[in-house]
Order: sequence, then C-alpha cells, then structure tokens
Amino acid sequence: MLEFLDLGNNKIKDTFPSWLEALPKLRILILHSNRLYGTITIKVPQIDLLFPKLRIIDLSNNGFVGSLPIDFFARWNAMTDLDGESATYLHAYDHHFMVNLIMIPYQFPYSMTITNKGEKMEYARILEVFSAMDLSCNKFEGEIPEVVGNLMGLQLLNFSNNILDGQIPSALGHLANLEALDLSQNKLTGRIPTQLTQLNFLEVFYVSHNHFTGPIPEGQ
Repeated sequence: MLEFLDLGNNKIKDTFPSWLEALPKLRILILHSNRLYGTITIKVPQIDLLFPKLRIIDLSNNGFVGSLPIDFFARWNAMTDLDGESATYLHAYDHHFMVNLIMIPYQFPYSMTITNKGEKMEYARILEVFSAMDLSCNKFEGEIPEVVGNLMGLQLLNFSNNILDGQIPSALGHLANLEALDLSQNKLTGRIPTQLTQLNFLEVFYVSHNHFTGPIPEGQ
C-alpha cells in the first residue's frame, strides 16, 4: 500500500487529486510547486475517514482557490494525535538481499524537502511522529476554520501568502506541539489571540503583512 507520494517541483496541471483520499496507508503527500488549481473538495462526503494516516501534506506554491478545506481538516485523524505512533523513522517495507547465502534485511528510509521555520529543510529521514501542513502560496480565501485547532499533533503549520481574512482563531492555542506558525502575507484582522502564548514549543511565529490591531500578547 502506498505510504509516501512526492510529486513536488513538476509542471503538473490538474485539480486536487481527491481520488487519493481513500488510500488507507498514505502518510505523506507532497504536491508543492506545480500548476494545480481549483478548489479542494471531498468527492464522496459520506466517507468519514479521508487520508486516515496522513500526517504530512505540502500543497504550497500552486494555484488552489476557495476556502481552506475544512471538511478534510475535520477528518485528518492522524494529525490529532499528540504522541504519534512511535519515535521511529518511516521507511519502505523491509526488503532482503542475499550475501553468501545469508538473507540480509534492508529498510529504505523516506526522505523529503519542505519549508520549515522559514527555510527549506531536507529531511534524510522522517520520524513517524512528525506532522506538518503547508498550504502557503496559493489563493485560498475566507477565514481560518476553528477545526484546525483539533489537529493537535501538528508541529508545522503554514498558511502564508494567501488571501485569508478574519481573525486568528483562538483554537490554534490548542496546538500544543506546534513549533512553527506562519500566517504572514494575508488579510487577517483583529487582535492576536492571547491563547497563542500557551504554545510552549513555538519557536517561529510569522504574522507580518496583515492588518492586526491591539497589543502584542504577553507570555506567562
């Protein structure tokens, strides 16, 4: 079963491949830097489990439009897990090769390159517990849905360079594992919620080029 799909940095021109949603083992989906377009919608609304194992998704640098895919957010159960499955590395199923008539097991580790904390980072190996969502550099509009606050396993969340408006939902203060939050280059308004000061692991917080008002929240 397919666990890892990386089609980034190509010239693929298509809508979001919703037909992937029923893959029961898919953990990592990377489609950044293509020519994907249109809205992201569920093909079969009656299905409760969509991408049931997905923990990393990168759709950045495409041409997606419309609202953020709230129906998907509500169903990405693997991203709600604070602890993940285990502190081991993701790899392809074991293979064996023969040396002097002895079968030697071999594991092929998954690797990827994504933007984290403002820099492109290459991951030669990927921990099972790592969880990230990058929807930056598209044309998403509307408000950030409260349901994102349920994805408590996220360590990286990037919605920058879109057309998002409204306020930052206070529910983002529930993302206890979050290390990097980038909401810059949007049309967000209102005050920065004080609940974000509860994010003890947050190292990078970008909200430049928006329309925020009020005081800067003070941490404990």
